[in-house]
Amino acid sequence: MARRLHERAWKDIGKSIEEDKKQKYYEEKAKDMNNSNVIYNDDPNAVTKLKEKLEYLEKQRALIKADEEHEPWQLQNIGARIRETKRRIARLENLEKIEFEDKEFVGGKVIHNKEINRIQFLFDEKPNEDVRNNLKHNGFHWSRNEGAWQREFNERTIKVTNNLVKDMFEKEQTKETESFEFEDDEEEEM
Repeated sequence: MARRLHERAWKDIGKSIEEDKKQKYYEEKAKDMNNSNVIYNDDPNAVTKLKEKLEYLEKQRALIKADEEHEPWQLQNIGARIRETKRRIARLENLEKIEFEDKEFVGGKVIHNKEINRIQFLFDEKPNEDVRNNLKHNGFHWSRNEGAWQREFNERTIKVTNNLVKDMFEKEQTKETESFEFEDDEEEEM
């Protein structure tokens, strides 16, 4: 009987150790998820995080160089990561300097929503199918939460937006103005 109690106690201790290991494993996973290394361009602190990452990569490169037995590919890889991080910092810093002037058109407006880093088309009414397809074709997505057609703010989006406004909405405005002028001409003749 004492032997069985002794065996049971060892099994319980073993289970406890396994449960403790599982708990530590999942705590580490949760900690890793909260401290994700992914830096999104629309994160308001992206430039600061990228600069910290650059500093870390520079230190890593110094450590690799100090190791006389390093492989050539190690320096090539870290160098590529450093160059790409510098490029991202430069792009984001340039993006912060770009101003986008809100535009109004018949039936709505287009704005730069700085809080969420998006260009948004806001319509008075649901746009027709051609307009919706044109927006989709140009990378805009409907956001139910925002009530807008939107796309991430960047230089390419600004160009696409300006072209859309010019091609789709200014033509509509011109048509309406021409038809209004045509009606006025008819009234004057009478």
